[in-house]
Amino acid sequence: MWIRKHTFLAQVMVVFAFLCFTAPGFAADPFAGRILPTQKVTFFSDGEKVAQYTAEAPLPWDTLVKCEGRTGVRIKELALIFEDGSSFMVSRTEIGNELNIKSGTAYFAFATLPEGLTIATPQGTVVPEAMMLNAATGNQVLKGYVKVEESASELGVLEGGKLIIRTSDGRHTINTGERIILAQRKLEGGGGATGGGGGGISGGTIAAAVITGTGMGIITVIGVNEMKSDDKDASPFTPPK
Repeated sequence: MWIRKHTFLAQVMVVFAFLCFTAPGFAADPFAGRILPTQKVTFFSDGEKVAQYTAEAPLPWDTLVKCEGRTGVRIKELALIFEDGSSFMVSRTEIGNELNIKSGTAYFAFATLPEGLTIATPQGTVVPEAMMLNAATGNQVLKGYVKVEESASELGVLEGGKLIIRTSDGRHTINTGERIILAQRKLEGGGGATGGGGGGISGGTIAAAVITGTGMGIITVIGVNEMKSDDKDASPFTPPK
């Protein structure tokens, strides 16, 4: 039943991923990708507001983005839709890109695994290592979400196959209809948490067992027409120096 609730969202995300950002070279330096708000996004650098957009714009590196209204993002192979009130940042790492989700919910879709992608949340870091798409004809895309709350974060697969990830406590396989919970480890005696992970995996985090069912409620999906680009309302962006 929960799959049917998200079917329309998944379809819109596929269209968004492959049609909305059609201009070549959208992710050229110094930009991580493109961003498309339905209402407004605000960029912050070192705590200072540096730009604000109500239409499609370049997405700079190492810049905190706060979303008002649902917001679409395209970063190479990765397409995302952030819910209203979400905040995030995209940074370079030695192995690829880090998507740091500070708050809110991000729905993602990709046809091939983004190379070197790391997903960071306040409770820990997730590294997607492999994916397996369901056998079917036509274009195939894996769809899922990352939800960040104050006490815990979760990553779930909504449709399309399975995702193999690595956290500080090892590897996990998330099948369609399953999610994994990240929560801070609490130690007695006031000691700090230590983790056994390396290679971009943060310590002090425990990933709960994979849970069947995403727990996501019914959402109102952005229509394809609402995701169109309209650059006339955007102002030029100058990356912070």
